[in-house]
Amino acid sequence: MMTTNQTPETPASFTPEELELRRTASRRLAWILGAAALAIYLLGMFFKR
Repeated sequence: MMTTNQTPETPASFTPEELELRRTASRRLAWILGAAALAIYLLGMFFKR
């Protein structure tokens, strides 16, 4: 359901600046999660059962 100020191009009527901030935050989160997964993988190589 779209309100009067929403358009299909900008979901929830975010401004282009807000969308860019969200993209930047998403990229940063992806890098952090990837680094954490890599760290867990590498630590797992040293702690064998």
